[in-house]
Amino acid sequence: MNNIKLIVTDLDGTLFTTDKRLPPDFDEVLAQLKAKGIAFAVATGRNFKGIDHYFPDKIDDMYFICDNGAFIMEHDKLSRCVTIDRELCHRVFETVKEYGEIDVLACGLKGTYYTHCCEAMQYTMDNYYAPVTFVEDMCAINDELFKISYSDFNGGPIASGSYDYMQQQFGNELSIHPSGGIWMDSMHKTVHKGEGVKALQQLLGVTEEETLVFGDYYNDIPMLENAKNVFVVEGAPDDVKSYATRIVKSNDEYGVTQAIKEFVLK
Repeated sequence: MNNIKLIVTDLDGTLFTTDKRLPPDFDEVLAQLKAKGIAFAVATGRNFKGIDHYFPDKIDDMYFICDNGAFIMEHDKLSRCVTIDRELCHRVFETVKEYGEIDVLACGLKGTYYTHCCEAMQYTMDNYYAPVTFVEDMCAINDELFKISYSDFNGGPIASGSYDYMQQQFGNELSIHPSGGIWMDSMHKTVHKGEGVKALQQLLGVTEEETLVFGDYYNDIPMLENAKNVFVVEGAPDDVKSYATRIVKSNDEYGVTQAIKEFVLK
């Protein structure tokens, strides 16, 4: 794979280990990619402030496709943000309130907002989002919002049916994707990880044939469709694996860095 110019990887379940650590050889691999002129990016449902602390001295060597593609950082500079119409946000908040069995977080340029908190939600806010602000009324938020995330504690959005419900209500207006466990995310209709990868390819002048992507979950599928070299880690659902050109070791076996060393850096 001597033609690779861009590598993009999902974080949770793919690059990160189960206990949210980077592979021990990550620094070494990133340095070698930089020396070869190969761009490296992460693509995640998290926001930038929820992940930058993992890469404190590496920001200048990386690109960040955040919030499933709604928010892209070119090193430490914002290069893309696609927001959701405010009236549509208000309709979503009212629908969630009426549905009554899912909680919601809203991500904007100034921060992240919520109206309800339990132990599981607190963990998510502490580890995935910053800064976080409590509001009595989501419709009163004075910010430009680019992602609305929903938590479903009744078995998750696919099993409980809340994903199907939100698709029925807003599938023509929003891009809605399960993002892991109890979570699903919605963004502007044009936004998903695939569009984020495409925007980065255009920025760097890189083709699909020159792009290698790594993923493990359903919200990764759009970006798996925007590269010719698609690696999926062990442990991924079978229907996600069906997009792969190669199955690599799991995240806990450092599958991403091991595959880069074997297939790109050799």
